[in-house]
Amino acid sequence: MTAAPDDWSHYALYADRLRVQGPDRLATVTTLWALLHGGLTDLPAPEGAGAAVGEPSDLPDGVAPEDVHLEGDHDELLAELLVAAVDFQGRQVARYGPDAPETLRATLGLAHAMAAADQYEGQRDDALVLAQDAREGLDDWAVRSPETIGARDQEVARILHHWILDLLGEDPTY
Repeated sequence: MTAAPDDWSHYALYADRLRVQGPDRLATVTTLWALLHGGLTDLPAPEGAGAAVGEPSDLPDGVAPEDVHLEGDHDELLAELLVAAVDFQGRQVARYGPDAPETLRATLGLAHAMAAADQYEGQRDDALVLAQDAREGLDDWAVRSPETIGARDQEVARILHHWILDLLGEDPTY
């Protein structure tokens, strides 16, 4: 998911599954899991990260342990997916900075994982902010430097943004 994501089979498969099957399908979520784990294998841990990279982090402000709900058919997969998405996005930020296309792609993966897991009240709202910011960032890159954005990037961003809006009962504005 770095320089040329369209050439990376998991990214292409992930984009195709988003388009054809939708973000909530198990095959799509599993493909995102494979994409993230492949990226984590390829990227070194940031400096200062110990053996605990990939461990769950502290809960967001205002979320107590009793507010976390892990129930459903695929809760373990979704929890693992979320941990991997947080880790991968953090590594992309450390490597490329917060606004690089590589980081924006990772942020979309994080938004997808957060919305799919829906482990605490407001998590989908947080995912919406991430998806919207990443989409706007990719749109900016597409205008500023079109060669940095793959053919699937804006489609992935649009699909995830609209899906999260739908989960929240909101209509897309663009």
